[in-house]
Amino acid sequence: MGTLEHAMYSFIEDMGLLFEKSGASKTLGRVFAYLLLAEQPKTLDEIAEDLLFSKATASLTIRQGLLIQFIEKVSLPGERKTYFRVNTTAWVRAMSAKLKALHEWEAIIARGLGILSTENQQAAQNLLAMKDYFDFINWYLSDINEYYERWQKGEFRTT
Repeated sequence: MGTLEHAMYSFIEDMGLLFEKSGASKTLGRVFAYLLLAEQPKTLDEIAEDLLFSKATASLTIRQGLLIQFIEKVSLPGERKTYFRVNTTAWVRAMSAKLKALHEWEAIIARGLGILSTENQQAAQNLLAMKDYFDFINWYLSDINEYYERWQKGEFRTT
């Protein structure tokens, strides 16, 4: 993998696998990790060369990252090439979207419970088990907005 150290290579590969488990492409995860570790923005050619991608694969992956705002385009003074860096706030938006999806699950479960006949005990049991889980998640996350606001104010910084 070019000049990257073994630990960096392992991190990049593991991030790729995590992205893949989360429903994104492994290559996007690898590019995200690579840019996350980069000391400075990278060109498309650098990304392709260091990650052993074809230029076409690197280009497609960068476009995907730009579309979902995990990667951003930057220009450097005096340079004609386009550079890319990771958007470190993108994961906040991604996690916020996951939390919003929880509310959508709750709504559809409530809808399902509302249309059941009293005779359909198995469906009621299934939906109530899901409702119970989402009630637990809501209880567990009930203070998340307060903690998020405190985090934004810098109260929980580790650096």
